[in-house]
Amino acid sequence: MRVAVETYITTCWNCLGDFDALSAVWCSDDPKNPTKLCPFCFRCFCDGSEKYKQEFWKKAPAKLVEEVQVLARSKDRLGDVLIRMKKLQTPQLLEALVEQKNTGKKLGEILVDRKLVRPEDIAAALKSQGVSPLTDTMGAEYAASPVWDQSGPDAIIQYILSLAARKGASDVHIEPKEDAISVKYRIDGFFFRVDPIPKSFQAAFTQKLFEVFRLDPERSTRPQTSRTSGRLAEGDYDLVTQTLPTPHGISATIKLINRSTFIKDFATLGLELEDRVRLLEELRNHFGLVLVTAPVYNGAGTTAYSIMNFLAQAQRDVVSLESPIHWPLEGVRQVEVEQGPQGLKMEETLRSVVAVRPEVVMLSSIPDRATALLASQLASSVLVVAVIPGQNAGGAVSGLIEMGVPPQMLSGAVAAVTCQRLVRQICRICREPGEAPAPQTLANHGISAEESAKLQFFRGRGCPTCNKVGYRGRRAIFEVMNGAPEIRTSIQSGLSAAEIESMAIGAGMTTLRARCLQLVAEGATTFDEFAKLRL
Repeated sequence: MRVAVETYITTCWNCLGDFDALSAVWCSDDPKNPTKLCPFCFRCFCDGSEKYKQEFWKKAPAKLVEEVQVLARSKDRLGDVLIRMKKLQTPQLLEALVEQKNTGKKLGEILVDRKLVRPEDIAAALKSQGVSPLTDTMGAEYAASPVWDQSGPDAIIQYILSLAARKGASDVHIEPKEDAISVKYRIDGFFFRVDPIPKSFQAAFTQKLFEVFRLDPERSTRPQTSRTSGRLAEGDYDLVTQTLPTPHGISATIKLINRSTFIKDFATLGLELEDRVRLLEELRNHFGLVLVTAPVYNGAGTTAYSIMNFLAQAQRDVVSLESPIHWPLEGVRQVEVEQGPQGLKMEETLRSVVAVRPEVVMLSSIPDRATALLASQLASSVLVVAVIPGQNAGGAVSGLIEMGVPPQMLSGAVAAVTCQRLVRQICRICREPGEAPAPQTLANHGISAEESAKLQFFRGRGCPTCNKVGYRGRRAIFEVMNGAPEIRTSIQSGLSAAEIESMAIGAGMTTLRARCLQLVAEGATTFDEFAKLRL
């Protein structure tokens, strides 16, 4: 007689492969609320959509629900800490918890008896039981002190970088103070902090920092930049380090670049279909000036690299002038521009590059009038893509005119202008309906009663997933202005940035303001984010 074996066949949210969730392994991302690992792509669904998770658990068999409830009900944080220390896996913890329930023995005793961990692992985990979630700089500090007390400089650096990767930080700021070493993370454009490293660690910590990032200790009184790579939190990262001398010691800023997500296609960047069509039409041409603009820290550099990657994959001959080179890109000749006494030698380097007759020239910045003039002149025979700061597409064009580029020359050169902002997204885990702003507030932001009736207002309540701030992750919004005849005419006529924008809207451009309000209406971001952008 054959006994039927219970299965629960589900489709992986990531690779779309079908697998048996009952026999699959539990993940160890969140010991209190684990999910199952897909045996094909080895991804759990902790990062899957809330809808996927709801459907999974709604249809899950009783055995699976009971197992996850055992983990969720456990009041013993020892198992959680051991999993986070990589000393234990969730399936092992689940078996031990079942035995604990049946025998009443202590969890640590069971784990040692099963030879899953050593007594010294238990001791180290018990010391760190006080660790609490990372929170905003305005709230309670993250208690990393047990790590500092138990570890040497090497392990401290590894812990700082690994935590940054797990939390999705773009930068780590290490700054010596009078009585301690401050450690802060930039996550989604905002700073978070951990407990400061004790001052007594400073000498050894700084020495190890110089060793890890191959910096010159003989030049510690001068700024230094270094680049290295490493594997953090199961991802491959490039780490760009900048050190500066301060009155209290060497400060360091470490930029984390995730190799798997840095280069994005245009859809992943956030460009809507109509904007992608406008931009791609101009990028396929053999000449013209394409401006990539945004305020500082709003992702213009990432967009420029994505454009560069698109052109390289199209087999275009691309030369890129950068200061510094943030990412080595296959198929592109990247030149690091030197810093001279008067600033970047961008114009001088650009003149030397003209001799090799590239099809495309990329400029990481336009630092002066001479570079702006030369770039505009070159755009009559090659495709020039340049990054400049700006608040909107029309303002980017006006900025070049203010730098001294003649309007007649610029009107003939401009092919397209992109402008973007990074907008924080409401955490999907704790999103809930929010109160609508007062009518006066909406009116102050130029939103009529008719417009406000179409909006929905949501907020993030705050949960461990989003570090209790209500937001998780950012997305870019864009406006793309092309070189339509009416826009070229408005540039040549010397119209203001607002007038150029008005002409662009008439030519079909959707503004950043309209894009952001659409995200508010969809419940993807908050009205506060819209207001903060001052669009």
